[in-house]
Amino acid sequence: MEAPFKPNLKAHELPRETLVDLWHRTTHAHTKLCETWFAAVAEKCGADVADAVALSGWPLRKAGATPKELFFDDLRFIVAATELQPDMLTVADRDQAETPEELSGDRSWFHWLVSASRLRGGKARSRTGKPAWVGSPGRARSFVRGKGIDLGFVVLLKAWQASQGTHASEIDTEAFEQKVSNHYDEKTLALLWNYAALAYMLTTDRWYTGVRKRYGDEVAQELEKNVWIDRGAAEHDLSIGQEAMGVTGDDVESLLRSFQFAPGEVGILSVEFELIDENHGIMTHHACPALDRFEHFDDVRLKHCCDICVAGMPISGEMLNRKIECKPLKLPPRVDANDIACRWEYRLRDQS
Repeated sequence: MEAPFKPNLKAHELPRETLVDLWHRTTHAHTKLCETWFAAVAEKCGADVADAVALSGWPLRKAGATPKELFFDDLRFIVAATELQPDMLTVADRDQAETPEELSGDRSWFHWLVSASRLRGGKARSRTGKPAWVGSPGRARSFVRGKGIDLGFVVLLKAWQASQGTHASEIDTEAFEQKVSNHYDEKTLALLWNYAALAYMLTTDRWYTGVRKRYGDEVAQELEKNVWIDRGAAEHDLSIGQEAMGVTGDDVESLLRSFQFAPGEVGILSVEFELIDENHGIMTHHACPALDRFEHFDDVRLKHCCDICVAGMPISGEMLNRKIECKPLKLPPRVDANDIACRWEYRLRDQS
């Protein structure tokens, strides 16, 4: 019998074996999502284009880096980025545990880049002239904004990629995995899982950006919907939480339990769960990285991200039970910087 649903359950309160399972499932999801994107781009644009986009996103592929090495390089980037912007983390705090030394190499150049960019950027303005929402409570507020567009994430990622040269970082991945399985405590594992969730979701940003650069927004949006909706990436993300948490039911309570530790949900979003009864629940996103990155700066990309959620959130409910209905109670735009990002209601229809 499943334990009662705890809406405020913290990641480090999970059993150690569950956190280890979540880590392994999320690292595998990074590779699977890359493969899904590659297949979608290859079918639409050709294998040569898919190869080129993958190489631009992960230059270490040219050196023959394995999928696991590519994941660990993304992980190291996220560790570096959250050192400078810790509120990217959603289910862990950087100071709750020591980040393993293997993931925290010398990054003095990284600090210099961000310091210089902040000094240069000044006050942020959007392309439309609307003021940036300084102080907004988002979890992925861009690090730097310059010349009226959101450059921070792109600048940092490009700098990170350029710094890699032709060699993958010399991490003994098997030894690291052994420490995950046998050594690290719950608070360290919770922190590592949050890093891993961000690294996993970084994959879509790299593919989308690479496709948009070549073909524009329309093709990039078509492919992102194809990956997450048609090819099942959204369902796979929910299944990570479902299987790691041992969820076997098919009611709304089971759905919220699955969402509670899906890496593409709580791993990147600030989420509040409210279970009214086993057949009725509400999920509130207090902050959303897409909203934080794109509002007032890229209305096209923001609308597209919201459209994917409007299509994908009902599919998540139907994955557990085709009679689970989903209705958005609140969608962007936000009223002000303290407003929630969005709110979703799930109900199980009368089965009589």
